[in-house]
Amino acid sequence: MANIRLEDVSKFYGGQQVLADVSLEIDDGEMFALLGPSGSGKTTLLRLIAGLEAPSAGKVIFNNADFTHVSAQRRKAIIVFQDYALFPHLTVFQNIAFGLRAGGVPRVALESKVHDILGLVHLKDRQHSLPGELSGGQKQRVALARACVLEPRVLLLDEPFSNLDTGLRQSMRDFVAALQERLRFTCILVTHDKEEAFMMSRRVAVIVDSRLQQVDTPEAIFTRPLTKKLSDFLGEANYLDGRVQGGNFYCALGIFAVNAPDSANAVGRFRWDQLALTREAGPHLGRVTGKSYAGKATYYTVTIERGHTLNVFSARHDFFVGEEIFLEVLPSVVNVY
Repeated sequence: MANIRLEDVSKFYGGQQVLADVSLEIDDGEMFALLGPSGSGKTTLLRLIAGLEAPSAGKVIFNNADFTHVSAQRRKAIIVFQDYALFPHLTVFQNIAFGLRAGGVPRVALESKVHDILGLVHLKDRQHSLPGELSGGQKQRVALARACVLEPRVLLLDEPFSNLDTGLRQSMRDFVAALQERLRFTCILVTHDKEEAFMMSRRVAVIVDSRLQQVDTPEAIFTRPLTKKLSDFLGEANYLDGRVQGGNFYCALGIFAVNAPDSANAVGRFRWDQLALTREAGPHLGRVTGKSYAGKATYYTVTIERGHTLNVFSARHDFFVGEEIFLEVLPSVVNVY
């Protein structure tokens, strides 16, 4: 396993900066997520950790030793790519054994290691199959087994579930979490899916526009995003202009206590699930102007006084378009930028 520390890491390709002054620390044996939109720089950061590329500036530290210019082989940090990169002409057994054989592991030890990992990923009955005969989930388990059999210090997962359908994606998330818990390697998951990052990781780093926006627990990032860019990426939020005075934010929805300096031009963030609709008298009269059913909940568009239009995420499905209703703000954190 490995403790990893990045110190002011930047990366340029030609004249374009794709990572800017990233500093963070990943604990030994941690399941950690790098979250961000496509093109934000998270895969580049993964490649820098793996040693496949060197930073333009800054340091990569493994277990308190400077590994910035140490080869990928010596780092024992292995990437599992989203396309699995299996050898189509090799069986499951041969694919998993490939790295061991290349490393000169004796045949008896090799076979023992491969059979052990086949049992761990539940593929003993498919060891003689070719990749073309496997399902997406089975291919992914082969790719994971091929990486884990090498006993990596760090396992790096680059969008590993993006090619799977919804049901299989969830089962593979559970499988990877259980595998990491059992083998205790440091694991870094790269994803653009906030639900995936939040569900699988104890801590999350969010990168937007090449810059690290926040490193914290999933709950803290979801409820208290530190920057407007991060809030925009997370989505599902309404923004209202207002002002901050004396520790209070004043806007069309009322007055809210906030931890922010006085400002005549501030923007408040209200998540869709922070608002509630009711037919009982409430502080804000509005009209339902849109409705979209989404299974567990319904998305409503509501226009309140002074023409403000807000999105509401509600477990109630019985309000109808054109209906006059009341809107209230549930007790929660209001973020101000």
